[in-house]
Amino acid sequence: MDVDDCTLVALTPSELPGVQAELVAWCDRKIAALETERSDLEANLELATAHGWKHASVQATLNRTAKRVLYYDKLKAAVEAGYLVVPNFPIDVIAVRVDRERQPEKVRDSRWGGFAATPQLLAAGEGRYVDDRVRYRDETHTAVVDGKEKLVQRYVTDDYDAVDFPVTLVKPAVLAATQRAMALRIFDQVGTVTNQVGRDPLVVGQLLDPRGNGRRVTFFIAWWLDTASL
Repeated sequence: MDVDDCTLVALTPSELPGVQAELVAWCDRKIAALETERSDLEANLELATAHGWKHASVQATLNRTAKRVLYYDKLKAAVEAGYLVVPNFPIDVIAVRVDRERQPEKVRDSRWGGFAATPQLLAAGEGRYVDDRVRYRDETHTAVVDGKEKLVQRYVTDDYDAVDFPVTLVKPAVLAATQRAMALRIFDQVGTVTNQVGRDPLVVGQLLDPRGNGRRVTFFIAWWLDTASL
């Protein structure tokens, strides 16, 4: 797959539209190259299946390529929607995009671990945003086991999974901008970047690279400043 990478530079706000256009063009080239790779892999898979050859590795590579096409499709959609790539700050995730209609019930014997929602890396326009922290109810109780009382720890996930955005901390315009971004259903997760004072955070959206290892692209959604923190 031969796609020339490039370094995009903007020194003034007026230069940003041109840079965004270049990034969209690069995405088009990347997607086209991956689509060619996917077509070749599909042909190989069909041939291997027809001849009864082992094809697990071909299928796995095809699946990875399809996920990367989806990833760059979303990256292109985010740029075309006007969102600007920014550095990959550590963020506090507030919402992840999933395709389930409701929070599935899970029962655990510990409140630690397992109660978190993860983004499902869906295509743009699919799914819905839910809170990244899965709420649960404590049903711990005492039971008689072998004639002795025993504390049975039981934690069950709740149906409720609406996004818990810190509405008391932000202006309506920031909430509206965040809602617009989430309505597009492009980003895999949405979160905030805050400084130590916590009064001038950024709201960002992120696309998670299916290759893993922490790879991601962060996009600027909104920012607000409380001058008391200056």
